[in-house]
Amino acid sequence: MRVSELRAARWAAGRVFAAVVSLLTAGCGSGEPVTVIKAALSQNPSEPQVRAVELFSDLVAEGTDGRVVVQVYPSNQLGNQRDVVEGLQMGSVEMANIASVMASFVPETNLFELPFLFDGPEHFDAVMDSEIGQRLVPDFERRGLHLLGYFDVGERHIMTTDHPIETLEDLSGLKIRTMENRLHLATFEAFGANPLPMAYGELYTALEQGVIDGAEAADPNYFAKRFYEPAPYWVRVGWIRLVEYVVMGRSFYEALSADDRAVIDRAARTMIVQQREWYRAEADDALERLREAGVTISTPDREPFRAAARGVYEEWADRVGGIERIEAILDRSESGSTRR
Repeated sequence: MRVSELRAARWAAGRVFAAVVSLLTAGCGSGEPVTVIKAALSQNPSEPQVRAVELFSDLVAEGTDGRVVVQVYPSNQLGNQRDVVEGLQMGSVEMANIASVMASFVPETNLFELPFLFDGPEHFDAVMDSEIGQRLVPDFERRGLHLLGYFDVGERHIMTTDHPIETLEDLSGLKIRTMENRLHLATFEAFGANPLPMAYGELYTALEQGVIDGAEAADPNYFAKRFYEPAPYWVRVGWIRLVEYVVMGRSFYEALSADDRAVIDRAARTMIVQQREWYRAEADDALERLREAGVTISTPDREPFRAAARGVYEEWADRVGGIERIEAILDRSESGSTRR
């Protein structure tokens, strides 16, 4: 049995035990009404984001003596990400992790959607856990959302259906699925591709039917969703390190008691730290699995991709707070020293 499979088996057994304990605790409570948090996710149940939110669920149940119950809905059960954000604002959904679609609702998040912005996981943590990440909290609040923190969902690469991408020129004219984010579209246009925004749940079928020539993803979801079946060419360019915004509806969060908010805040921090650790380990394991599955993996020279992306920085700087804010991120390192 693989180390990752053994970890998963132990984790699953722990989840069963925690669920039993939670039910017993709730059954022995004081009869107070139970507050339900519906958490919407797009990932499969086995993926790190879902497991992290389930950990959050356990911690919240324990910390509130069963007064607050987090129900986890993976695999887009509550709708696509745009629908879920609208649900958060209207109160039909209480919690979600949202990727780049968030920029349609909180445009300030486009700052973190720039290509080649983060120089590895340590740099990501140093930026997102600093005042740079916290600066966006009021922007979320103005849109009816409460920001719990940031998931790291890894470096993104490019999959293709018919042939590998060896150079930037090989992307010319290819129909590449992107998330519903204008900055992502601008980046792939700069790469010479023909980007096509599409809901995540439609991606496999679109690849299989030849509606598109490829898409972008990270190692774990490329493997977990079996996108390598219709798109067996995997081009590791690391064009972006993707952020997922972990949010609650602001009205819902503020209606909770101060004690319950404190439990949620502590549980959220534990969840976020654990998700990053799990995701990074999962990415290493997924890449190994992809090699074993016979996927054609190439690693082209990234510098032409970086050079093409510089025009995106110039075009978008004023829309994301100015070039100074971009440079503050580029210059941040774990130790606080500059990296350029």
